[in-house]
Amino acid sequence: MPIRFAAAFAALLVLAAPALAAQTARQPVEALDLYRLEQPIDPQLSPDGRRVALLRQTRDLQTDRVRQELWLVEVASGERRLLVGAERSPGTARWAPDGTRLAFIGREGDKPQVFVLDLADGRARVVTDSPQPPRSLAWSPDSRSLAYVALVETKDEPVYSLPDRPRGAEWAPAARVVRTYPYRTDADGWLTPGDIQVFVVSAEGGAARQLTRGAGDWGMRDEAPAWLPDGSAIIVSADTDPAARRRANQSDLWLWPLAEGAAPRQLTRDDGSEQSPAVSPDGSRVAYVGWRSRRNSYQRNDIFVLSLAGASAARNLTQVLDRNTEQPRWRADGGAVHFLYQDRGVNRIGEVDANGAAPPQLRVAEVGDTRLLLPSSGGGTYSHAAGSFAYPSVEADRPATLALHDGKAERILWDMNAAWRERREIGVLEEITVASSADGRPVHGWILYPPGFDPARKYPLALDIHGGPHLDYGPMFSITHHLYAAAGYVVLFTNPRGSIGYGEVFASLINRAYPGEDHDDLMSSVDAVVARGFIDPQRLYIGGGSGGGILSSWAIGKTDRFAAASVKRPVINWASTALTTDIGSAMGTSWFDRLPWDEPQKYWARSPLSLAGRVRTPTLIITGELDWRTPMSDSEQYFQALQLRGVESALMRLPEANHSFGRPSQWLAAILGTIGWYDRHVNSRVSATATRGAGSQE
Repeated sequence: MPIRFAAAFAALLVLAAPALAAQTARQPVEALDLYRLEQPIDPQLSPDGRRVALLRQTRDLQTDRVRQELWLVEVASGERRLLVGAERSPGTARWAPDGTRLAFIGREGDKPQVFVLDLADGRARVVTDSPQPPRSLAWSPDSRSLAYVALVETKDEPVYSLPDRPRGAEWAPAARVVRTYPYRTDADGWLTPGDIQVFVVSAEGGAARQLTRGAGDWGMRDEAPAWLPDGSAIIVSADTDPAARRRANQSDLWLWPLAEGAAPRQLTRDDGSEQSPAVSPDGSRVAYVGWRSRRNSYQRNDIFVLSLAGASAARNLTQVLDRNTEQPRWRADGGAVHFLYQDRGVNRIGEVDANGAAPPQLRVAEVGDTRLLLPSSGGGTYSHAAGSFAYPSVEADRPATLALHDGKAERILWDMNAAWRERREIGVLEEITVASSADGRPVHGWILYPPGFDPARKYPLALDIHGGPHLDYGPMFSITHHLYAAAGYVVLFTNPRGSIGYGEVFASLINRAYPGEDHDDLMSSVDAVVARGFIDPQRLYIGGGSGGGILSSWAIGKTDRFAAASVKRPVINWASTALTTDIGSAMGTSWFDRLPWDEPQKYWARSPLSLAGRVRTPTLIITGELDWRTPMSDSEQYFQALQLRGVESALMRLPEANHSFGRPSQWLAAILGTIGWYDRHVNSRVSATATRGAGSQE
């Protein structure tokens, strides 16, 4: 796999000293770099392929907030100009089919609205007055209208009424009465009751027309509707079942005509999920992302194509690929569909014949992520026009650049961090593969070395575990890992079983068995790095977030080999999590066979809390106080359990932060808190021989 700024380990040993001499003026990565680094987000090629609109994302040191601006880059010259400043908080920018305008969602006053920017005069005009924030948008084929998705609030009769408050009285805030499920989500906080509906508005502004009607969410997962080429109808993903929100990952495609009084037509009826519709250029077919429900924790997405005439069943175009796929886009001639897929830690762009006459072909070998804080392929995106692809690149030593692939080679259009990179001394990244002690399966991963690494010395090792658990890590820049390396740690991050990008069988090995042998995969990787001789076995550290928090808390209940642990936003008690998380509907049907009261023993057997009585490792627990994915209550249970046992432990609570750890300084608190916790602990209980193989397990 090509990795920029990667080197073979042998070359590292030979060249380390000369490289140090040549880079004496450079400094290691430091905490405030989080506010200096920039990212290209959601690049969109113009219809003629001559320009790219993209979001430039930064972090403001004074306000401690993430900021975005909308920029335009000329493909031929690389010239760029600012279109919309951060005061509008622009996002979801999309080209009009005629290439003269851009629509985006931005802030108008105290709420988001849809704007249209005319490139001729540079003016952005608000075209909606939506009571609830628009969540996605799509241009009509004639560039005259926009479809967007927004919540329509429903109001229930109050269950009580208080007597009139005396003038000047200071009463408590009104009670929050919850009557729907889910009533809060990690991304949006407390939810306004209602249904997601599709609206259509003129690109010149005016009153919006609500197109879809009835109960259910029309526009699942904030997806943009897809227009038919003649503008007569849109296709949208929806779940109209009254119990939709109490069941996980169910949706169908519907065709909704724009003509007044015309009835919608349901296009799919599979037990599973159909979403991300894309209509062929001739309007005869729709490509979409779908999966057939198997009640597994991992469900592989495939690209399907369905005739809108209803003449035949949907055809799965990517089944032989055996990779998770998304973002279907039709080739201009309608003969093939492009798509993004995750493979061995990175995204790739594929192309498949629309009739299924040939297997998928690779078009772009590596597409990067937009997760600056962790090196996951999640967040990758691309656009296609006039034979070219625009996307964020894969970089090991700096955040992604804006890249363009013309079908022959990649070209960097905008490296936002080139000047920053020249001032920094960056550790080398090495790719590794280790056989698992569980069954010999290969476990893929990477080692990030500290700047100026000397193999004759002994270094501490920090194992960092990705979340999901059906996600991945890859060979991309992460401020978290580079701050660990700058602090002197060798950083190990791998993709144990359950990770995506290695086929459905590998990802499904933890189905109804998580945590389990993924722990063995991780320990085997630690053993392999320790065996190289440059790791101090008394300074082994383990940590991770979300799914990585589960596995790190599970590991310290299985072994004493680690000097300290950093357990971030974990599931500690599966039963309590299933009844407090915002994805509880998935846990009882996909992660377990039944709900907690039906099989409490299985929930307990897989809960790290069941092993709390065996933990002796000093443990730092970090969670956002408004985390509704892995709620704070789980972290509190674990902290109190360790405290009651007398295990050295600390609970770091991040105020107002959700599962994404909130504002930039809160991420830094989690990173620097982890480094500080590791720095102060050495494991005097572990000898060199106790860290090898099965001997490390209790």
